[in-house]
Parts: sequence; structure tokens; C-alpha cells
Amino acid sequence: MEKAAFITGSSTGIGRAISELLLSKKYRVFGYSRTNSIKHPNFVFTQIDLSNIEETKKIIFPKIDSEEVLLINNAARIGDIVPLNSKKEIDIINDYNLNIISPTLLCSKFINSFKSKKKILLNISSGAANSSVACWGTYCASKAALDRLTNVISEENYSKLTAFSIHPGVVNTKMQEIIRRSDSNVFPLLHKFTSYYSNNELEQPDTIALKILRIIQ
Repeated sequence: MEKAAFITGSSTGIGRAISELLLSKKYRVFGYSRTNSIKHPNFVFTQIDLSNIEETKKIIFPKIDSEEVLLINNAARIGDIVPLNSKKEIDIINDYNLNIISPTLLCSKFINSFKSKKKILLNISSGAANSSVACWGTYCASKAALDRLTNVISEENYSKLTAFSIHPGVVNTKMQEIIRRSDSNVFPLLHKFTSYYSNNELEQPDTIALKILRIIQ
């Protein structure tokens, strides 16, 4: 019997790295993102904008003959790195939609779709959940909410479900590129994040994927 993984944000960064790693471990992987470059016979891609809640609501997990099912809520955005009062209303809404509302909906769908199967739920959070970073208001708040959501799900004692919230660290992804392009006049920690890059201190997505696999195993 095969194992199946459902992964959001599978097109780049950690999402792509863990998708490719699980494919190499004989998982059937279902990826959900706006774009895709993975080509594998066991990879099923759904093009979707998870910041559009109406699209997320239409997701139906397929019936599969798997001994174990895995959901990784990885898709997230940091949004514009500006003080909250400078952030556009639509961007505030989309940040929360992608970072916490869509993962919450998918957690519920996942639990209800696979009641009798062994289930592993991994929410990719951030150290920002525990730290207040100027100009990261929606990101910090939504990641803190994701941590709390995971804890509540664990407390609800669903049958055959194990839930984790993971803080991967500072990883060499497109999000870091966005941070490095921010305005030093409004983002006080810009130098810190450019230093991570220039000093080669960023973790690589493949390394994080291996750590996630160990947690799954």
C-alpha cells in the first residue's frame, strides 16, 4: 500500500524540496500551488491560489488506498515589508487567507476525509510566531495563530492523528529574497537578513526537507 502526501506551496523552496524527497521515498504526492515544475509519474498537481478562499473551499481530497496520509501546510507569504498602517487592505486580507485561513480549512478537510487512516499533519510555521518583528505584522500574527491551531488540534485527540508545527529556521528561499529587497528606511532588521545571505548562514531547502522527513518517520 502506498503512502500519500498533500503539500501546499509545492512549486518552490521547502515545499518543492520535500515534495521531491517524498517522491524519491515512493510517496504519491499531491501538490497545490500557483505554478509547477515537478514532473514525476507519482506527482499530481493542482493549480490553485490558496489566498483565494473560494478556491480553497473547492478542494476535495481524493479517496486513496494508502496506509498513511500526510498533509503539509507549507504555502505562506510574508507580504509587503512595511509598517501595518502602510499595508494595503487587500494585502492584509490575502496574507491572512494564505497563512492561516486556508491551512485551517485544509486541516479540517484532511481530518474529515481520512478518519480511519493513520494521519500526520505538519504545519510549517516560523520563529516569527514567537517574535515581534517590525513590518512583519501579518506574518508574525498568522504564524502564531498556526502554532496555536496545531496545539488545539492535538488537544482534540483525533483518532490516528499526529500533528506538529515546525519552525524551519532561516532558509534560502524566495521569501528571503523578498526580505533582502525591502527598504532599510522602514525595515530595521534588513542588515541582519542580508548578513545571513552574505555570510552563507542560510539553511538550504534540501536540508530542511531531510529534517522534516525524519519527523515524519
